[in-house]
Amino acid sequence: MSDSYHTLADYLNSMPNGFPRTETGIELKLLQKIFTPEDAELFCKLTLKKETIDQIAARTGMNKEYLSNHLESMWNRGLIECHTTGNTRTYNAVPWILGIYELQQKFIDEEFARLHAKYIKTVGPYFLTPKPQIMQVIPVEQHVQSHSSPMPYEQLSAIINNSRSFAVNECICKKQTALLNRGCNKPREVCLSISESPNYFDNHPHAGRIITKEEALSILTMAEDAALVHMTANIQEGHYFICNCCGCCCVQLIAARFGMPETVNAHYYAVINPELCTQCGTCETRCQIQAIQNTDGLRSIIQQKCIGCGLCVSTCPNNAITLIHKDKSQDTVPPKDQDDWYREKSKSRSSV
Repeated sequence: MSDSYHTLADYLNSMPNGFPRTETGIELKLLQKIFTPEDAELFCKLTLKKETIDQIAARTGMNKEYLSNHLESMWNRGLIECHTTGNTRTYNAVPWILGIYELQQKFIDEEFARLHAKYIKTVGPYFLTPKPQIMQVIPVEQHVQSHSSPMPYEQLSAIINNSRSFAVNECICKKQTALLNRGCNKPREVCLSISESPNYFDNHPHAGRIITKEEALSILTMAEDAALVHMTANIQEGHYFICNCCGCCCVQLIAARFGMPETVNAHYYAVINPELCTQCGTCETRCQIQAIQNTDGLRSIIQQKCIGCGLCVSTCPNNAITLIHKDKSQDTVPPKDQDDWYREKSKSRSSV
C-alpha cells in the first residue's frame, strides 16, 4: 500500500474532528477505496481554509492547470469541498466526519458500508466523546414553551428563515444500514442541505434534489410524524444542514440509546405528569433512544438519558408530557460558528 495513504490518515487525524488510527489498519482500506495515491497527496496539501486555485498554487508551487483539473475531479467525487461565490471558486480539505463520509452519499456501496461500519465500531467513542459535540438536537418547536426563551440555534424556524437555498438528499446512515441488510422503514430522503446564499445548490454535484423553503418545512413535519430526531451542527450560526435521524441507523443516537447521551448537545429534557398520563405507551414507541422506562405499567422519563427532541410530547394524546429547558448550569452553549467549533475541538483533543 502506498505511503500516501498513511500520510493521508495521519493528516485527517490531525484535524479537529480526528480520524483515529487502528491496529487493523481498516481506515487505510477505507481511504484506498475512494482516494487514489495522487488524490491523497494533493489532499494533504490543502487546508481547512477556503483557497482559490491561485492561492493554492502560490502556497504550494504547483501548476495551476493541474490543480484546477484535479481539484475539480476530487470535488465531483466528494473528497474535498468547493464553494462558488460569483465567479470565484475556492477549495478546501474536509474532515472525515462531518465531511468526506457524508459526501460519499452518491457513491457508497456495500464494500464501503462494511468497511465504515467496522471502522466506526472500533473508534466510534473517540469521535463521539470529546466536546464540543458534533451535533445538537433541535426540538419539535411547537412544543417549546415560550417562557423558556429559546435561542435562535434552538429553533428550526429561525434556522430555516435564515436560509435562502434548500436541497434534500438520502440519509447516508440509513443508506449504509440498508446496504448491510439492517435497514429500517423510516423515510430516507430526509437530509436537508441549507445555505444563506441564494441559488447555492444550482449545479452542485452533491446537493441532491433542490427544493423550496415550503418543501423543506413539509419534510421536517413529515420527519416529526415519522419519529425522526431533528439535529444540526453544534454551532450558533452558519448552519448548513438539518439531519432527521433514527435510533437504529444514526451512530450518535445509537450511542445515546446505549448510555452515552452526551454524544449530542441537548438543550431540553422531557417530563411526564403522572396525573395526566394514561399509560398508552405512545411515547415509549416513539422515543429513539429508549429514555422512557416502564415500571409496572407506569412510564417515566430517564432525565439523564433524554435528549429533549420532543417526539414524545408531540403525540401524547393527553398532553401529559412537557419539554423543559435545561438550566444554565446544565445547558451547553454551542461554539459561535464552524471556525470557533474547530478551535474548541482542537483544544479539547489536545487536553485529552
